[in-house]
Amino acid sequence: MKRALSMLLAALMLLTPALAYGGGTGEAVYLNKTELAGGFIYENAVSYDADGRGESYALYNEPGSEVYPIVMACDTIFGGFDLNEMAAYAESLGYNVVGAVNADFGEYTGVPTGMVVEDGIYKSSPEGNCAVGFTDGRAHVSDAPEVTLRFTNEDTGFEFETEHLNKSRTDYGAYLFSEYFSTVSTRTSGEGWFVRFEVRGGEDLALDGELELTVTEVGREGGSVPIGEDNLVLTASEAALLDWIYEGFEPGDRVTLSAECSDSGLAGCEWVTGSGNILALDGELYKTDKWNGELLKANPRTAIGVKRDGTVVYYVMDGRSDHSEGATMEELAEDLLDMGCEDVVNLDGGGSSVMALRMPGREGLTVVNEPSDGKLREVASFILFVTGKAPDGAAERLFIEEDGAYVLAGSSVGLNFAATDRGLHNTSAPAEISARAQRGEVNGGVYSAPASAGEDRISLKGGGASGSGVLHIIEEADTLAVTDAETGGNVERLSLENGESVQLAVSAGYLMRDVLTGAGSVEFTVEGDIGSIDADGVFTASAQGAAQGRILVECGGLEREIPVSVAFEFADMKGHWAEGNVKSLFEAGVVTGVSDTEFGPGLAMKRGDFVLMLYRAAGEPAAGSAAGFSDVPDGAYYAQAVSWAVAKGITEGKGEGVFAPDDTLTRQEGFTFLYRALGELGVSFTDGDTALLDNYADGQAVAGWARASAATLISLGVVEGSDSGLNPAGSLTRAEMAKLLDTAMGL
Repeated sequence: MKRALSMLLAALMLLTPALAYGGGTGEAVYLNKTELAGGFIYENAVSYDADGRGESYALYNEPGSEVYPIVMACDTIFGGFDLNEMAAYAESLGYNVVGAVNADFGEYTGVPTGMVVEDGIYKSSPEGNCAVGFTDGRAHVSDAPEVTLRFTNEDTGFEFETEHLNKSRTDYGAYLFSEYFSTVSTRTSGEGWFVRFEVRGGEDLALDGELELTVTEVGREGGSVPIGEDNLVLTASEAALLDWIYEGFEPGDRVTLSAECSDSGLAGCEWVTGSGNILALDGELYKTDKWNGELLKANPRTAIGVKRDGTVVYYVMDGRSDHSEGATMEELAEDLLDMGCEDVVNLDGGGSSVMALRMPGREGLTVVNEPSDGKLREVASFILFVTGKAPDGAAERLFIEEDGAYVLAGSSVGLNFAATDRGLHNTSAPAEISARAQRGEVNGGVYSAPASAGEDRISLKGGGASGSGVLHIIEEADTLAVTDAETGGNVERLSLENGESVQLAVSAGYLMRDVLTGAGSVEFTVEGDIGSIDADGVFTASAQGAAQGRILVECGGLEREIPVSVAFEFADMKGHWAEGNVKSLFEAGVVTGVSDTEFGPGLAMKRGDFVLMLYRAAGEPAAGSAAGFSDVPDGAYYAQAVSWAVAKGITEGKGEGVFAPDDTLTRQEGFTFLYRALGELGVSFTDGDTALLDNYADGQAVAGWARASAATLISLGVVEGSDSGLNPAGSLTRAEMAKLLDTAMGL
C-alpha cells in the first residue's frame, strides 16, 4: 500500500509542481489561496504522503484585518449548536458573521471542556485545560491557566475559594452557576445544598474582576436549582463534604466575589476558548509526553497556529474518508510549523471538525470541508469570524466563481463573475468587467487556457471594484466518468430501443477534484450501425433493426468505451418464458450472454457468475480486500464480486480456502445466495415460515441450511416451484437465475 502511494506521489510530482507546505502530511500538490477580505485569506491544499491523501483548509487572519475572531459557546454554556445554528444565533445578536470553525472539546451535554470568555464576560472555567484568547484579532496561547473565584462574606469575614464556574457538577468541589449556564436551571442531580446570590448592579463577572453580591436564599433541596437573571447559584453535592461552606452564608449577607487569572495575558483578552494540547511553542514541539494519548492517531483535525507577525492561522484537515486520511497530532504540528506558525494549539476534531465561509457567488455560509460524520455535528463552542462593516450592496471585491479549478490545457470554458460588498455579502457584479489572464486569454467571459500546465491568474476590474482568481491548468486528467444527464447514474453500457435518445454527460477529474471541460474538450466517436451522437453528447439510436457497437469518449488524454445494444435480443431467448427477465437484466447491465448473440438459458449457472450478477445488481459497491480463496486470482473477472459477497456474508466458500467459482450452482445454493443478498438489493423482508415448504412434494428434501432461504423467497413470490416441486438439489439454469434475480430486484 505504502509503496503504491509513494509511486503515485512520484507520478504526481511530475505532473504538478510540488509546493512547500506540509512537512507533516506531505508536500502539497494542489494549493489555492483566495483573499476574501483585506487580511482574511482562505487556502485549500491537497497533499500526499506514504499514508495517503490529505485535504486541508486554512484561514489566515492578519493583524489589522477588517475581519476578526470572536468566541461563542452557543446561546448558553449548556447544550450544543451546529454551525448553522451558531451563525444564526450570532447574527441575531447583530454580528455580521463571515466564517466559523469549531472550537473547544465538549461533554455529551454540550458543556465546553475548557474556558469561555465572551466579549469580556467570564462564562466558564478552564478546569486544567489550555486556552486561546483573542483581542483585536491577535491570539494569546495559555498553558493550563487557573482562575480562582474568591468569596468574602463582608458581614462575617468568612472566606473560601473555588475554580468551578458553569461546569457540570461533580462530587469534588463547590460549583458556581450564572445565568449564562442555562435558562432552565443548574441541571444538577442528587442530594446537595445551594446558596443563591443576587448581583448588586447587575454587572457581569470578568477575569480579574469583582462583583458585589447579596445572599437571597440558602437551601438543602436536592436536584436542579433555577438560576435566573442577575443571580448566581453556588452549590455542592452531599458527597463533596463541603457543608462548612454552606454554613458560612445566611440570607442578607453582603458578599464580595473576585476572580483572579493566573495568566495576565489571558486576563486581558476579550474572547477566550478552551483547547486541547498546546502542540508547539516558540517554534518547537511542546510537552509531547503530555499530549492526549487518545488523540494521537490520524483523525480529522481543527487547530490554531500563531505566526511571529501576529497572523493567526485557523486550520481544518478532513479525515476518515477516501479523499483525506487525516493527520496525527505530530503531523498536525509539523504542518502548522511549516506554514510559519510559532505556536500551535489542538482544538476539537473528528466529526466536529468544520469550517464554513461566506464564499463569493454563494448564499449564506458554505461548509468548505467534508465533515467525517457526513453532516454537521452539534458542538460546544465556535470561533466565529465577523466584521464590523455593514453590508451596503455596492461591489467592492470581484471574484471568479471557478477560482481554484482545474482546466484542461488548450480548452475554452465560460467564467462566472461574483462580487461582494464591504460587509462581505454577495452583491450584483458590475455589468462591465475587464478580465485579463497572465497566460491564457479571456474574451466575452470565455477563458481560453494555454497549451501547457501551470497556474494562470485572472485579474478583474469593473465598476470601481477589483479582484482576481486563479485557474490551475493541467495537460491530462486522471479520471473520466460518463453519466446519464437525466438520472445522474454512471453509464457503463447502453441498451436502447430504436430511435431512443440519451444525453451523455462527461466529467473529468484530477487529484479527486473536478476538471472544467469546455467546448471541444470532449470527442465522441460511434462505431457500428447503432446510431449517431452530436457534439453535446446526445446519442440517438438507429431507427430500424437490431445492432451492437460502441461509443468512444475521449477527454483529457483518457478514453472510455461504452458498449451499445440497439433493439437487441438474444437469438435463443425469443419466445422463451424468461425472455422479459433476461431483457430487463441485460439492459440494466447485470447479465451478459455466453456469446454476442446467445444467452444460454438452459446452461447451468456457475457459482462465480451468479455472485458476479448479484454484485452488479447491487450497484458494484466497493469490494474491500481480497477474499483470500486460493482459486480466485486477483485478476479474475469475478474477483471483486467474490470479495464483496464474502464481506457481506453472502458466501463463505466451500471450505479449505476454496470458492469453486466454476462449480455448478444448485437451486438451493442459488436460493441461499439470493436470500443473503436481499438487503444489498434494497429489499425489505421478514423471514418466511418454513411450513411453506410442505406445499411442495420435495419440500422436505431442502437442506436445513437452505430452508429459511427457500421459505422466504417463496413468501416474497420470488420462487414458485413447479408441478415436480422445488428440485432443491438440481442445477440452477441461467434462465431460472434470471427470473429469480429480476423478480427480486423488482420488489
